[in-house]
Amino acid sequence: MRRVLLCLALFFASPLFANSKSLFINGVYAATYGDIAWDKGDWQGNNFSAIRLKAGIQILRVDFVGLTLGYQKVGFYSGLHKWTGDNKLAFDYRGPVLELHFFPDAPIGFSFAGMTGSGYSYLTTPALYDYPACGGCKIDAERSDLKVGEFTAYITAKFAYGLQFIAGAGTRVVKGSPRYDVDRSGVHTWEKGAKADWKENEALILVGLRGTTL
Repeated sequence: MRRVLLCLALFFASPLFANSKSLFINGVYAATYGDIAWDKGDWQGNNFSAIRLKAGIQILRVDFVGLTLGYQKVGFYSGLHKWTGDNKLAFDYRGPVLELHFFPDAPIGFSFAGMTGSGYSYLTTPALYDYPACGGCKIDAERSDLKVGEFTAYITAKFAYGLQFIAGAGTRVVKGSPRYDVDRSGVHTWEKGAKADWKENEALILVGLRGTTL
């Protein structure tokens, strides 16, 4: 039993000597991290993968636990891949993220992140529009203003100094308020149609890389 405990202590020892610099004490010299990842999850009846970028700075460190505050951007209209679904759809959202890191400098670590954000989704499938008929006008797109809440959990695996593989899963709650791009003889206005606001709660998985000084 003692050998097992000794092995575990050695395995997780490095976080005790990791970067304890935090924003409130050390300012811009605080420890930071950045992720580039690729997720997969459902979105309004389609299954998408999306590029996601995230960066954060350490605001608190207590032994093997670090707390970071950062910013995340998900989607990028040109950074989407559709796996299933026929709708012509794209989305993009971003917002602040708070992440709790356990053993951030160990060979194996864990983290939990919560995000709240906003963005837009664009739909260009005319069969799904719900706008009252208007003589001589044309509907170019449906745009939904998004409010997004996201929770994700990660496993990190260190493979080089300051570099980790990340794999995770989570849930995404999205509320959308649709409007329509109405073209009246070349004059474009965004107008509310007959479609009600929508909401969905879907799961997602993700993989990526993390650069870190935590």
